Amino acid sequence: MMSLDWQLHVNRASEAEILSHLARCNDRFVPRLSARVDLAAYAHRLHMRASRFEAWAGGDLVGLIAAYFDDEGGVAFISNVSVDECFLGKGIASALLARTIAHAGSAGCLQVRLRVGAGGAEARRLYEKHGFRACLREGEQVLMQVDLQREDSMATTRDYDIEGRDVAGHKYAYGFDFDVMHPYMVRSFEPFFRTGSLLELGSYRGDFTIRLTPHFDDITCVEASEEALTIARDRLGDKATIVHARFETVQLPRRYDNIVLTHVLEHLDDPVAVLQRVNEEWLAEGGRLFLVCPNANAPSRQIAVKMGLIDHNAAVTPAESEHGHRITYSLDTLERDATRAGLRVVHRSGIFFKALANFQWDRLLQTDIVSPQYLDGCYMLGQQYPDLCASIFLLCESSVGAR
Repeated sequence: MMSLDWQLHVNRASEAEILSHLARCNDRFVPRLSARVDLAAYAHRLHMRASRFEAWAGGDLVGLIAAYFDDEGGVAFISNVSVDECFLGKGIASALLARTIAHAGSAGCLQVRLRVGAGGAEARRLYEKHGFRACLREGEQVLMQVDLQREDSMATTRDYDIEGRDVAGHKYAYGFDFDVMHPYMVRSFEPFFRTGSLLELGSYRGDFTIRLTPHFDDITCVEASEEALTIARDRLGDKATIVHARFETVQLPRRYDNIVLTHVLEHLDDPVAVLQRVNEEWLAEGGRLFLVCPNANAPSRQIAVKMGLIDHNAAVTPAESEHGHRITYSLDTLERDATRAGLRVVHRSGIFFKALANFQWDRLLQTDIVSPQYLDGCYMLGQQYPDLCASIFLLCESSVGAR
């Protein structure tokens, strides 16, 4: 029986798998796909020339968007959108479409275009949700397009230097983060470290990187904020290679045995796309991703909901938004995005039971009320109740080559 759990991949399918998928979906095209193209020739062309964004369930290709990004006018064209019938209604087409549009933006495209049957109202509604608008009627088909910004323009829409600064009533990082959470993160990671190289995505000013230097001689850091990067370079010296770039576009020369992504994923516009790059481009064979995010269900946030300070556990507060937060993860949603990117979750846990807000912890740590033994107790309790921790932790491995 075919599994109903699915994951995203890029350019994974063979020509035969593409043909088999198109044949299963043939009757749902209007008109039938085989009435317009030779299925075998079309599958061959997609396999050889198109960029393919794929949904897989177990070993089966169940969703496919194929697109061409080589138009000199900066236009990406989507040639195929298809989902197996038993996987309809699971958000696959929408997820694949979002991934394709994000890729087009990163590739510098100005527009993404596609054609849809004039009578395909449901398909048109899906495309309209992603910003497509009808621009031309061509017989029984409608040409739709969504306008994008070039990569160099997109980069200016977010100022990573400003996002990394403190704002009124809220710090970007607290003493609690540096003095409590960082040591316990390393303690959580240590049993799983692989011998070899380390890639840290989002090193900020190097505070966490410094704690990793006793464990690794070969460290590469990628950081988007030039202000933070300058401070990190001064602090780290020759202990790390630091790259100024965005995760969405950075080109790294090799793969890494360990990749650390701590309190960064929640800042990304397309977190699944970046996790997909981790899975398919950056993790070495047998390598491990250490993925940590703030926890929506931390008691401190749940208390804030009861106090009326935030609407719900996963809310993104105005201050968090100023720091570039796009989402507040819980264990289930974090694992959802990791698996959709094709990663295999091999361990899940929490880091530090937390009932107080960061600013409250900062004040408390200035007193002698809290002992090191108490902090250790909160850390150990967090292992027992991961869903009530300050941060949630997934250890992931790549699925590439595991078919």
